[in-house]
Amino acid sequence: MRRIKVLASALAHRCVMSNRPLILLLVEDEPLREALRFSLETEGYAVSARADGRAVAAVVIDDDAADWPDLGERPTIVLTGDVERFLRRGVRGVSIVEKPLLGDVLGERLGQVLNRPLQKPCHPGRSA
Repeated sequence: MRRIKVLASALAHRCVMSNRPLILLLVEDEPLREALRFSLETEGYAVSARADGRAVAAVVIDDDAADWPDLGERPTIVLTGDVERFLRRGVRGVSIVEKPLLGDVLGERLGQVLNRPLQKPCHPGRSA
């Protein structure tokens, strides 16, 4: 049984280390964060909830987040429930996605800012 777990872990690691773009997901609301993580991973992205030194392709941040990190030149998507209020704050150079998230608007916007079509998800143990 241990050998099966080790093999499954190695396959999952290989999948994670593939060429999937890494999305930094800065969302404090845990249920929303986990739902977004699931959705983005299903669309073929790697997702992390913290900056850990890996090269990040894009940042998705909730407007309600307490602390915004230095976003640098990375493509950034802001999730907000009040677009007008957000725009009045004068933040520039970000893409805005209005909450509630309907359909696949976040995945579509990521595809636009990364100039990348949606990819098939990585399924360890399945052949293509």
